[in-house]
Amino acid sequence: MVSEATASTALEEDSKVSGRAWAILAAMGFGAFIAQMFGSIIANALPQMQKDLNLSAGNTTWIASGYFLAFGVGLIAGGRLGDLIGEVKMVVIGYSVFGVTLITAAIAPDGLVLILSRIGQGLGIGISAPATLTIVVNSFPVLRRGMAVGTWGAAHGIGIALGPILGGAATDSLGWRYIFWLTVPLDILVIVVTIIACRTYKSVLAKGSYDVIGLILGGAGVTALVYGLQISSAKGWSSPTVIAYLVAAVILLIAFYIVEHKVKHPLVDFGLFKERLFSGGFLAEFGIGLVYLPMLTFVGGFYLITVLGFSPLEAGFVILPTTGVAALLQPISGRVMDRFGPGRPIAVGMILAGISLFWLTQITPETTFAMLLGPFLIMGVAVSLVLPGGNTAGMLAVDAKRAGMGAGVLQMAFVLCNGIGIAVVTSMLGSLQSSQLDDLTSGKDYAALATQYDALVQSDPASAAKLLAGLPEATQQAITAAANTAYSTSLGICMGVLGVVSIVGAVLAYWLIGKRRRPDHIEMTHAAAI
Repeated sequence: MVSEATASTALEEDSKVSGRAWAILAAMGFGAFIAQMFGSIIANALPQMQKDLNLSAGNTTWIASGYFLAFGVGLIAGGRLGDLIGEVKMVVIGYSVFGVTLITAAIAPDGLVLILSRIGQGLGIGISAPATLTIVVNSFPVLRRGMAVGTWGAAHGIGIALGPILGGAATDSLGWRYIFWLTVPLDILVIVVTIIACRTYKSVLAKGSYDVIGLILGGAGVTALVYGLQISSAKGWSSPTVIAYLVAAVILLIAFYIVEHKVKHPLVDFGLFKERLFSGGFLAEFGIGLVYLPMLTFVGGFYLITVLGFSPLEAGFVILPTTGVAALLQPISGRVMDRFGPGRPIAVGMILAGISLFWLTQITPETTFAMLLGPFLIMGVAVSLVLPGGNTAGMLAVDAKRAGMGAGVLQMAFVLCNGIGIAVVTSMLGSLQSSQLDDLTSGKDYAALATQYDALVQSDPASAAKLLAGLPEATQQAITAAANTAYSTSLGICMGVLGVVSIVGAVLAYWLIGKRRRPDHIEMTHAAAI
């Protein structure tokens, strides 16, 4: 039997990174950049999309959350499929689907086509994303994987950072449709560089059949859950339709869990969660996903543009302290994971995210950029710790033949909770803003008009603008001021709720991972040296 010390020495000698591995990391990082750029690129274009296509607030939110919903389902579907047919094939297939739906989004005549195109984009990126992480992990020595995952994560962060800026610039100068047109050649380039860089890459293929029933049950369950949460903002939690979707989601997801324990080759092997490293990594991705993109979407998007009056391009630069810091620090954080393990950095990151969100409870219509700089910077540091930590922890606990599955589940936790977080915040905002506005306008002669305006803003923005335009200027200003104050206060409350979630996540993640740096049960090659 090889001793732990012997295994460690062998790994130290075998930790040199080849030029081929660096080329693969660059190609996979480029794909990751495009994937995450499209998670954030439309954030600052949403108001213009809403105006041009006359969308309700709920339908506008679906342009963002529909992408992440499909992304999450695609991650589960593509993870196992990549294990069966090979990761490189999955990257090519996924980005081909993405390219086609970029074109349909660019020519979308209405909101339905745009939302369906965004869902198609999320699905294409989703089925390929587990393959990119798996290829990176398999191409690097164990002792350098934290650094590699951190660098791969930095590419995600750069995409998130540049997305709002590029989207804002395209929206301001050319129109939101060019967001999609200008990405088509980049998509083609991803496919080309992947084929070239990975020409000698060899997949470790798993055996068995594909779990179609599991995919149907799991995909339908997740879709019902997010859709039920989404429509709750307009219909209310007591709506029979909302209750029906949420109940259906619970039933479908329970059925999915049961089926996955029965089939010989499951889509998701829940046995992975027996490993505390994997469970902790999943929880870390879940927790930061639940709070990070909702913060970017609502504070960095709608609040900056509709309340503080920034242009889409200006808003993209304002959130750069968050997204830029998150991108720049991830490779450094990856080295920290290699040296100390992922548990403590994850816990610190989640606590920092909570501090940032609690700070944002103080936002008002008079808040300045200087006041936002602190919480934005802190959130950037938090994300730079949690994302590479979660991915590193989870991938330490999966064997080669389940690497795609594990990568898909981990990324699904982050991406899907972005969609869930946006849906939940949308729902909370709808009810909180209405209550705040009633309090602010109580006893005023324009109270009824303010309530009518607020309802129209949520469902028919064009009619809301017409209502406001027909009123005296003083009344317009009073209603607008009250609406902005109500929105700011309500959004601050939502950020506080997300802050509590983040702190709880820190405690649970550290409880699960602690100082672990290797799996408890799964026999892994080189695991002893982690």
